[in-house]
Amino acid sequence: MNHIHSYYSPNDLYNKIIEGLNKIGKDLSMLTLDDLQPVDEFHIRGDTATKELITLSNFKPDMHIIDVGCGVGGSTRRLSHETGCSVTGIDLSNEYIDTAKRLTQLLNLQERVKFHATSALTLPFDDNSFDGAWSIQMNMNIEDKPAWLKEVYRVLKPGGRAILYEVCGNKNTPVYFPVPWAQDSSMSFLVPPEPFRDIITSAGFDIEVWNNKTELARNAFAHMTEPVGEPNLPELGVHLLVGNDILTKAYNLHRNLDEERVSLIETVAVKPVN
Repeated sequence: MNHIHSYYSPNDLYNKIIEGLNKIGKDLSMLTLDDLQPVDEFHIRGDTATKELITLSNFKPDMHIIDVGCGVGGSTRRLSHETGCSVTGIDLSNEYIDTAKRLTQLLNLQERVKFHATSALTLPFDDNSFDGAWSIQMNMNIEDKPAWLKEVYRVLKPGGRAILYEVCGNKNTPVYFPVPWAQDSSMSFLVPPEPFRDIITSAGFDIEVWNNKTELARNAFAHMTEPVGEPNLPELGVHLLVGNDILTKAYNLHRNLDEERVSLIETVAVKPVN
């Protein structure tokens, strides 16, 4: 857990993001969600995927949603902005949560969007607290997936929907490292889609939607080539979150997708009413 925490704990992250925004000429007093998208939607297909998940979720303005593994809060904020719902984001990384809070204040969304630094395996909330749950590409870093899903199940109200968008294993191994979520195999805990589905249902959920998004992921990374020499990185990008070797990580993700070593699953899991 400690090495995962340190991987997602870049120093002075908020100020680096502000510096990047200033360098590309953004007016901080007029900042929008789209201005931050290059750095804060850190998952496959970015805000395009987030918007698809929002449509899939059917979350309403009067709902309170938990975002488990929220990172710096990009999709957390977009979910609240697009639906009007309240969202509480949690993440293991204090640095990510501090940055998430400050970016949310910059966008004046702090009334509906809150953040806590805590583990997904011990959520500091009562049973049946949330109307819905949202988790984007974090299961890869969780070895004890049953504990994570049982916690999500516990804090959800009966009838609540959990929207999961997760990288899974596939038919071939091993995975090429590093990848965006892990420097090496000690931080990555992939299971193939069917075992992942079994873990979700074992936690008590009913599967309402199960979409394989691997082909879309493959297309999104099809242009990646093996990086040569010093990387030419933008002023604002996810390298600020996980390091300047991001192009190598993206290239390896491309290889892993193409060679059927990883897959991408989008699912809606429902806590039964009875």
